[in-house]
Amino acid sequence: MQEKKTGIFGFPKGYPTVLGTEFAERFSYYGMKAILLYYMVATVGKGGLGFDNTTAVAVVSMYGALIYMSAVIGGWLADRIFGTGKIIIIGGFFILAGHVVLALPIGASALFVSLALLILGTGMLKPNVSTFVGQSLDNEKDYDYVFSFFYVAINVASFISPFMVGYLQNHYGYHYGFGLAAIVMGIGLFVFMMGRATSLKHVKTPAPNPIKPEERGRVIGAIVAGLIVVAAFFGITANIKSGSFALFNNGQFNSALMANVVAFLAIAISVAYFVRISGSKLVTKVERRKVLAFIPIWLAGVSMWAVQEGAGSVGASFIEKANLHVGFFDLQKVWLQSVNPFVVMILTTIMGLIYKKYEDKLPNLFSRYALGLLIVAASYFLLMPAAAQGHGFSAMWVFGSVALTAVGEVLISPVTYGVTNRLAPKSFESQMMSLWLLSNSVAQSINAVTAPLFISNANLYFMIFAIIPMIFAVILFIFRKPLLNLVEN
Repeated sequence: MQEKKTGIFGFPKGYPTVLGTEFAERFSYYGMKAILLYYMVATVGKGGLGFDNTTAVAVVSMYGALIYMSAVIGGWLADRIFGTGKIIIIGGFFILAGHVVLALPIGASALFVSLALLILGTGMLKPNVSTFVGQSLDNEKDYDYVFSFFYVAINVASFISPFMVGYLQNHYGYHYGFGLAAIVMGIGLFVFMMGRATSLKHVKTPAPNPIKPEERGRVIGAIVAGLIVVAAFFGITANIKSGSFALFNNGQFNSALMANVVAFLAIAISVAYFVRISGSKLVTKVERRKVLAFIPIWLAGVSMWAVQEGAGSVGASFIEKANLHVGFFDLQKVWLQSVNPFVVMILTTIMGLIYKKYEDKLPNLFSRYALGLLIVAASYFLLMPAAAQGHGFSAMWVFGSVALTAVGEVLISPVTYGVTNRLAPKSFESQMMSLWLLSNSVAQSINAVTAPLFISNANLYFMIFAIIPMIFAVILFIFRKPLLNLVEN
């Protein structure tokens, strides 16, 4: 039986080490992402790549979608082969390599190599850090409290990184900003490796459902087949010289085709995971009921993330049309990426204390989800007048919208990490966390597919993406009591 260990303020021993690792990963992710779109659309003469706006918005969205999609790989590797501790370290090295490549002034080729490394690395690290925190807890009643402050650490990193990376980009160039992301990630990886041997050595993280000898051939065959399919897809589409099905048409990246492929994969993998987990012989009847209760939570996440993650793609593009001069002060467009984490950081701290003291007196979990979705919807309704104006509107409309989205996010996302841990079948702990992260992947892939709509008619885009979370809010509120029964029994 695992030895019970606690540290400062009742947190698990070694908790600051895990926070530091996630802090570094989120710093590098959001710092890089804060300048990524601007790097892509800036002319070569200004140190950029010269992409058009539609392609840049789609690529940034696809990057986010594929990062969260790759969490499936990370969850599977943790549950079946390495365990959470080892896969976090492996993923960390991939992330570090990705940021180092992007820091080199090699051009578009470095961009796509870097994104590939970051996608694989984040997929291995991201879901398993959250699972690792859950594995370090002795008391399930502490889930909301601990995960709320875990979420705060994420958002501290997300808040400060755009300022620091943006400063280096403005004064020295894009690659210096990308270089800072690499340095911070390297420090975080070193801290976790040292912590595993000291303050975290009591946390045992073997693979809960390791591959059996008789399964190895089938698993290796599936991996090889998957690699062949991916290679064939890129090889075939790269050699088609005409038509809308070409991934590279006359040397130009076909973002529309790739966005559709990514969206299809994200949705298909999500459905397959729900079917696989709920139908597994390793899952009990009680666990299966909990997985079914997770479906509406997951769908609510998709509608919320589509708006929240839009700040890094849609929002970053939209604010370029705004008037950044407010009163006697000039805003920097890169600061927009710090608004969400700043609001989330403050409100999540408050909510964490509320959960600790008043958990039994709070409204139904699904009532809180519904309220959060209504607030998220309101954030996009707020942008419709600015979109109708077209150009020259105050940047405060965009900053205010992102802040409002963050308020809704606080009511949904932080507690869902704990809820996912509680609902996860024992044999699919990391993979259930990957499934939650897939809701983000589906959302961002939808953003990538709808990028042309945003460019052509931003007003209609904001209206559609505001109505969808409103619909889910109504559904969750109507069925709040039976859903809660499924979660708690």
